[in-house]
Amino acid sequence: MRRALKQNLGLACAVLLLAAGCGARGRDYTVRALVVQAPDPANPAGGLYLYHEAIDDWMGRDGKRDGMDPMAMPFPVAKGIPLTGIAANDKVEVTLHVDWQADRAVEITQLRKLPRDTRLDFRAARPSPKP
Repeated sequence: MRRALKQNLGLACAVLLLAAGCGARGRDYTVRALVVQAPDPANPAGGLYLYHEAIDDWMGRDGKRDGMDPMAMPFPVAKGIPLTGIAANDKVEVTLHVDWQADRAVEITQLRKLPRDTRLDFRAARPSPKP
């Protein structure tokens, strides 16, 4: 009886931890950007070169909330994310998944093309001091 109670309690705790996302690693950031260079159809794994807006709540490898100023940089793209129809000067919104323990520490896991008239704001990052 006592053993069954312990097993059920342990199972309930595991379910609660998984439901709370304790098993999830990393962090997601939604970022708007300008496509600097069209993806290479011959090498889709090569990534997507973006000039992104500031990421105010960016946390670096050291765990500090430093923010990230706008910059142009290549981002790897997760498998299954279609790049068809994405061209230089397109405006996009991406989700960056960042997991400093993973083989690919930063990668695009979602991509959405924005309307041409979307105005992007390339101001400096304003990191908040709170965790």
